[in-house]
Formats: sequence, C-alpha cells, structure tokens
Amino acid sequence: MRDDGHINSAEIIAIGTEMLLGDLVDTNSAWLSQRLAMLGVSLYRHTTVGDNRARIVAAMREATSRSDLVLTTGGLGPTSDDITNECLGEVAGRKMVEYPEARKHVDEMFRRFGRKPTPSNYKQALFPEGTELIPNPRGTAMGAMLEVEGTLFATFPGVPVEMRGMFEETVEPLVRERSDGSIISRTLWFSGIGESALAEQVQEFLDASDPTVAPLAGQGKVRLRITARAATPEEAAGKIEPVADEILSRLGDYFFGEDNETLESAVGRLLREKGVTLALAESCTGGLLAKRLTDAPGSSAYFVEGLITYSNEAKERLVNVPHETLVEHGTVSGPVAEAMAEGVRKAAGSDYGLSVTGVAGPDGGTEDKPVGLVFVGLADAEGARAERLDLTAWAKSREAIRERSANRAFDILRQRLEGKEGF
Repeated sequence: MRDDGHINSAEIIAIGTEMLLGDLVDTNSAWLSQRLAMLGVSLYRHTTVGDNRARIVAAMREATSRSDLVLTTGGLGPTSDDITNECLGEVAGRKMVEYPEARKHVDEMFRRFGRKPTPSNYKQALFPEGTELIPNPRGTAMGAMLEVEGTLFATFPGVPVEMRGMFEETVEPLVRERSDGSIISRTLWFSGIGESALAEQVQEFLDASDPTVAPLAGQGKVRLRITARAATPEEAAGKIEPVADEILSRLGDYFFGEDNETLESAVGRLLREKGVTLALAESCTGGLLAKRLTDAPGSSAYFVEGLITYSNEAKERLVNVPHETLVEHGTVSGPVAEAMAEGVRKAAGSDYGLSVTGVAGPDGGTEDKPVGLVFVGLADAEGARAERLDLTAWAKSREAIRERSANRAFDILRQRLEGKEGF
C-alpha cells in the first residue's frame, strides 16, 4: 500500500497443482478481477502456482514489490499440501499460532455437518501471528488478512462460493474505503461481422486511452469492451455512454446485446416480446441449440420442442423431409435444411422452425461436401429459406464447427425477429 494507505494496485495468486495439470479451471481469478475493477483497483498480474512451499513463498515475496493488495485462493484445507497460510507466515517473518476463534469455528462447522473433526482439521486454526481473521460462514477454512512490507495479503479457500462470500462480506468493504475510484466496463456484443471489419469502423476508439475500447472475437461473435476510470461509478459510466452510442450508430445492425447477453438469450427475449414460438430440427449440432435455449429459465414460454434428426430416416420420419430431396441434393444441402425447418415448424405448430445440417467432422467430408460445410434453415409463415456456411477453416475442430453453426443459426433468427433484411 502507498504511504497514505490507499489501495491502487493488486494481483492474484491462485494456488493448487490441479490447475497446473489442467484438472481444474481457475474461475476465482476471473471473478476477483471483475470485482477489483469495479472497486477502481488496477490488477497487475495473475499467478498460478502449485502446492510447493518455495514457489508459493517466492510468488508472495515478488508480489510485495509491486502491489498494494495480494489475494490468494486455495491451499487452506486440512491436508499436508495446504500450506498457504504457512507460506504467508514465512514471508511475514511471523510464527504460526492457533487462534481459539478459528478452532471454535471448525468445531461449530463440523457440528452442523453432523461429524467430528479429526486432529488434522485443526490445522485450519493456525495462522501467522498478528493475523486478522476473515470469517467463513460457508466452510471450515477461515482466511487471513496480514500486512507485509506495506502490502496487504488476504487468503481465501479455493471453493468459489466460500471465497466469494468472504471477499464480499469482509475484504470488499475495506478495499472500497481505500481505493481512489471506480473502473467500469460495458460490453457490446456483435454477430454477423468479422473482427477486422468491425475494427475498421471503430478504429479511432480502439486507439483511445480513456475510455479504452478492446475487441475480442470468438466462434462467430465479436465483443467490444469499453472501460473507463473515474472517481465514482456514475462518472465512469458517463464517459462510456457517448462512446457506446457512437459505436452503435455505426454497427447497430450487428449488435445483439450487452454485458452478459448471449445470442440465445437475445433470441429468447425477442420471441417472448413478440409472443411467438420456436421449434428446432438439428442434425450436426446434436441438440446444442436446444440445450443453449433451455439453459434460460422460462424458455418454455417460447420454445416448443427440439428434434435431433441425425439420420436420413429420422429426417423423413420426424420432420417429413421428402425422400427424393435427400436423394437429389444430399443430407447436407439447402433444400434439406429448408425442408427440416418447415417440417419441424408444422409438426410442432410453432411460428418459427430453425434447422441445422452439416458435416461437423473431423471425418466424413467429401470433395463436394467437405468438413465444415453447413446449412441453416429458417421457416415461418412466409416460407422457408436456407443459408450456406463455409466453416472449412475449422475443419479440425468439431466443437468449433458446431458452436459457430449454432451461433449463426441464432443470429439468423434474431435478424428475422428484428425485421432486418439479408436472409
């Protein structure tokens, strides 16, 4: 921390060999990063280190040289490899002592669980001398707050629900008092336009420093994150608004939502607003569209049914694709996609039918119909149409082809629901 006690910079140390092995994905650092930004604290670095005393101590010592605040997650359990607080004690030059309050907490939590603690569980009551405890009402491991050479350390367990509650209830209020302002971000989502084409239309904003605008593309979508720093959240939002308005004036046809909006949630919102329904017939996506739609609570208001018509026989039997259409044009074709969309719309009695058929690979492609060739069909009261997608650049990734096919299918329906031309 600076001499005046303010917290302007931070870093996060995620502790656990399982993350280095790829067995566990570190979601804690992402969540903490977002919270710190909202508090106006600049995050300098994410570090992931295994359950190794020397490496943890080295990471902690290095962090004290550049950051006002260091948050650690993981390594607070009862086993021999849970050594985070011991490492903090070594860095601080403090001996480990048992805190009666923490021991009592372990006993109380085990009583709630209907079990008795073993001697090893009381390891969670040991902290560096001089520690301020961070309560943990959701688990047995309390955290530690300790200042070391002007840097404030806060240790948390790796269990996300425990870590989040502890941060929000104890550490966040302290950081809010000591930070100099707020960093606010607003995310705009676009589809149907590539990253380079989008960047050309907003290049002057990408070059600006306040607010900053950063693009990120993936699986047929592009995200623009607009970030501003100011004394208050309201002032930061005020900086962002005119930039967002100008970007949307140029790219509004491709815009589908903000922040946590997804293509499927945008489609669901439009279907609900218009009071219309949807049915799906999926082949190469294997139910992915239906899964993503029904992830949203209340989707039964607009989603009628989804059929996985993987085989030709299923396409004929379930959605009445004419046999001669399959023979003449092949499974992966515009006419079959149209017939699937119209067939499922009629079978379900829905307002819209959406279909996907293609070669997801990595095998099964031919010269005429390579891996990555996909057709999306859309049917409504005005008829059925199909769009050809060339996803051959992702021929080695079955997952990418399926995700991009689903994203484009949702975007085609979104554009139709918004009354846009082009399909």
